[in-house]
Amino acid sequence: MAGLLTSGIIKWTANKLSSLLSPPIVSSSSDESASFRDLRDLQRTMTRIQQTLDAMDEHNIRDEAERLRLWELQQFAYDAQDAVDEYRYELLRRRMEDQNNQGQSSRKRKRKGDKKEPKPSPIKVPVPDDLAARVRKILERFNEITKAWDDLRLNESDAPIREEDYDIKISTTPHVGDFDIVGREEDKENIIEILLSDEAAQANMSVVSIVGMGGLGKTTLAQMVYNDERVSKYFQLKGWVDVSEDHFDVKAIARRIVMSFTRNPCDIEDMGNLQNMITAQVQDMKFFLVLDNVWNVQKEIWDALLSLMVGAQLGVILVTTRDVTISKMIGTMPSYDLSFLPSEESWQLFKQMAFGFIDQHMDQQFEGFGRKIVGKCGGLPLAIKAIGSSLRGETNEETWKDVSESDQWGLPAGEDRVLPALKLSYDRMPVQLKRCFVFLSLLPKGYYFWKEDMINLWMCLGLLKQYCTGHHENIGRMYFDDLIQRAMVQRAESDEKLECFVTHDLIHDLAHFVSGGDFLRINTQYLHETIGNLRYLSVIVSSSDHTDVELNSVTIPGGIRILKVVNARDNRRCSSKLFSSSINIKIPTETWPNLKQLRALDFSHTALAQVPDSIGELKLLRYLSFFQTRITTIPESITDLYNLRVLDARTDSLRELPQGIKKLVNLRHLNLDLWSPLCMPCGIGALKRLQTLPRFSIGSGGWHSNVAELHHLVNIHGELCITGLQRVINVDDAQTANLVSKRQLQILRLDWSDGVCPNNCSHPSSQNVVAIPDPEHEEEIFESLRPNKNIEELEVVNYSGYKYPSWFGASTFMQLAKIILCQQSCKFLPPLGGLPRLRILSMEYMTGVEHVRQEFRGNITTKAFPALEELEFQEILKWVEWSQVGQDDFPSLRLLKIKDSHELRYLPQELSSSLTKLVIKDCSKLASLPAIPNLTTLVLKSKINEQILNDLRFPHLRSLKVLLSRSIEHILLNNQNHPLLEVLVISVCQRLHSIMGLSSLESLKFLKINRCPYLQLSSDKPLSPQLQRLTITKCPLLADWLEVQISHQQYQLHESKDAWYEEQQALDELNDASEDEHREEFGLLYEDENGEDNDEQDHEQSEGEEFQYGSDDSSEEDE
Repeated sequence: MAGLLTSGIIKWTANKLSSLLSPPIVSSSSDESASFRDLRDLQRTMTRIQQTLDAMDEHNIRDEAERLRLWELQQFAYDAQDAVDEYRYELLRRRMEDQNNQGQSSRKRKRKGDKKEPKPSPIKVPVPDDLAARVRKILERFNEITKAWDDLRLNESDAPIREEDYDIKISTTPHVGDFDIVGREEDKENIIEILLSDEAAQANMSVVSIVGMGGLGKTTLAQMVYNDERVSKYFQLKGWVDVSEDHFDVKAIARRIVMSFTRNPCDIEDMGNLQNMITAQVQDMKFFLVLDNVWNVQKEIWDALLSLMVGAQLGVILVTTRDVTISKMIGTMPSYDLSFLPSEESWQLFKQMAFGFIDQHMDQQFEGFGRKIVGKCGGLPLAIKAIGSSLRGETNEETWKDVSESDQWGLPAGEDRVLPALKLSYDRMPVQLKRCFVFLSLLPKGYYFWKEDMINLWMCLGLLKQYCTGHHENIGRMYFDDLIQRAMVQRAESDEKLECFVTHDLIHDLAHFVSGGDFLRINTQYLHETIGNLRYLSVIVSSSDHTDVELNSVTIPGGIRILKVVNARDNRRCSSKLFSSSINIKIPTETWPNLKQLRALDFSHTALAQVPDSIGELKLLRYLSFFQTRITTIPESITDLYNLRVLDARTDSLRELPQGIKKLVNLRHLNLDLWSPLCMPCGIGALKRLQTLPRFSIGSGGWHSNVAELHHLVNIHGELCITGLQRVINVDDAQTANLVSKRQLQILRLDWSDGVCPNNCSHPSSQNVVAIPDPEHEEEIFESLRPNKNIEELEVVNYSGYKYPSWFGASTFMQLAKIILCQQSCKFLPPLGGLPRLRILSMEYMTGVEHVRQEFRGNITTKAFPALEELEFQEILKWVEWSQVGQDDFPSLRLLKIKDSHELRYLPQELSSSLTKLVIKDCSKLASLPAIPNLTTLVLKSKINEQILNDLRFPHLRSLKVLLSRSIEHILLNNQNHPLLEVLVISVCQRLHSIMGLSSLESLKFLKINRCPYLQLSSDKPLSPQLQRLTITKCPLLADWLEVQISHQQYQLHESKDAWYEEQQALDELNDASEDEHREEFGLLYEDENGEDNDEQDHEQSEGEEFQYGSDDSSEEDE
């Protein structure tokens, strides 16, 4: 691999030299001419040796002398590229200086009245003396190499180097590389049966192991089990910890368990505190924990881990391991030995990977070779997927024959060799893809990473070949998708918007094997040792390491190109919220000179708080990440890094960007946190190559950015949030921004405030001046900010105009799927009914709206809101009525939420028959609900008119929840109006005295009554014979009634896993994602001394006793 990587470096360097050394850049003096002759000689030399390097495969070289020759050529290539890059930097620096000088001269001429611009003279940039001397030494060194190795034959051609085109054959399925899992369904069912068995239920703690060699699919099988609905419903608490090859450290694993259970970061080092946290989490709970990839553990350490989970009602731990000994030592139940795939399932999997379809017809000769290949994979799924996907689209019969008869099948797979099938798959990769794949070796095993981060790294290292059309990043996405298709990278589960990925351990071994001596991944405990000559370094901070990491000059060798600090402590699921940032990075002053050849520097997820000015000396740097660090400022010296392509400053601590950022003319990705109190300087508009700019903050005064600067940023894609629009004075500036030209923008957020930005700007010209909103002016500004028709999501915040722009809601926005309007002053809602693909619409804090009528649907003759699925109104305080809905409007509506609209009296009678879920909260004057024929789920919360409950007539209603009501005193139910009602939840209704008709509900399966202190029920009639689950909490007056029900229902109320599963399915349909309801679900919402709801205090366990009959779980359900 090192040969191929070096070959790519040489190709890039030679071609760059060819372009750099063309007139008029050169100068004519004799010394300078000699320097340029040396550069031309260097270019010719590199052109000649590239073919030699391409022909070399260091993994097939047995002779040590040949290996030494290859290593020397590699070092020559690195040094040559450094020299070329430094000269390119000089050109950039001179160009920026000349542009600055021309700008100053232009301003002077304008002051004098001279409008004529002089023509720029050709740039003549001499080669700096120290660089010229280095080039001569490089050439001398190469001459020494050729003399010592006189058999080194060089191609004499000086023609430009061409590389074979990369024919990317990407599948056109909806998700590249997402294939059905073959042959493991029975295994999944067997394991689930064990987990939910009576044997496991009777034990306080059960440990089950999945045992098998690497590549069999243990983790995949565990994921199938973990995500199965039956498992999710049976266990109240689930967690997943990737143990991997780390030393089995109880403290480290305990920390990961806490994070997995709570979904919050955990930096706690004290073992006692960790134990208390885990104990509190599992107390009286049924939990399921997966410990994936356990390698080595001693019995006493394992017992110490189990002791942390004492107090659980039921605990089941599923372990995946390759070691039978570990399985026998820790298991409390028989292990599950995962077998190889049978021959027919192996063949089906291979066909799926090679052709995309299991039932794909194959020519006889291809089938013969294919079955021969499958036979040599030995039933190992990973090997089958890798070799099968490498043959995808291959129509040459000889190629199939060569793969089936390759000598590599006979090579042993051991610690120093990878599986033959994986090596064969790697060998079949295009050269360009091999160069990208090898960088996965810098990540630790089991590490979750983002696709875009890896693509940007490839781009910054010059590994992405740009075709005649498209950006480098698009080429990188094709490369990455090809790796997915070849089973070299796999999708990982994540709660993040961006997809996360991971490599299988055996694929990671392959990447390490082919990476060669230039790559090193080192744990921090070995940093004190002297590191050899290498170019790409990642420092891994694992759970067991100290949090102080010092990168000294002994540790970091000169000439290094990548330095990546990898926080592997809390990486499960790739969630940025879970990374702890307690890792303190120290780089002594004397270390920085060793970093001058860096192309990529990554401090992500560390506690780095200050960046030294000396970072400006890293003039070859192209990739710099401060993601989730603690920096507040970025030094001005960074603006001298003219080569910088990626600056990731997504951290909520950052206060401002450096003033000279406009000099970073090659910057393509400026990642910023959406919610940080960020001030932006003027000049962003000069960064014409920007593709990523999620945040643009408008300021006032000369230092700050102006909205007009967005004009030239036509390549912005993804998400853009513009804050501070209240500071836009000239409408012309908003028009100049030209948002309509940003065709690749998908998400746009327009905010007429500073978001969360406080009065913290250090620049006097922008000290906050409280401006009185001018509605007409804001209307003009909004009219001028029309986005491109390709926009997919639009959010408008704090807009004070009285009307919406003419383009708002136009049917030409064919891709617009989501709209959020928040804190608006308009008296009428915008006409959105004609948007053909609008699926989600949310309107919050609309202070001027009193009526929702015809204007909302717009002047359309067809069905309004044809694709809308979710509609939410919240805190529309003056809203009185909603009317004039067409009979056929909202044909796709599933969910309607109306919250905190205290004056609302009327809803339209024509609500869609497709509506299945309705949530009403704090609408005390709403006395009735319209007939909704297919409504299955109804949630009524807080201040609700009692008449609504007593007039309910929804024949298909299955789930009803009444929450936090202080006004309802009586509830009237009957089977005639609710013949299908299965789930009834009544919680925290302080004044409720009676529920009439409860015993008439013939379909009722699950009844939960919580904290209704004055509720009394008639005890003479039994509940429905269908009842499977009854839960009563803090209802002191129901004791007698409960006793009677127990006597009536003792045969119907029973321990039933099926009942628990069915109940949770029903309760999930009540789900509503508002934060206070989630908190109430877990008992966090309770009353204070004054009897008012208080959801802002810390968690307290509910006092009083709870009775539950049926399944033994008592977790609160969500809406």
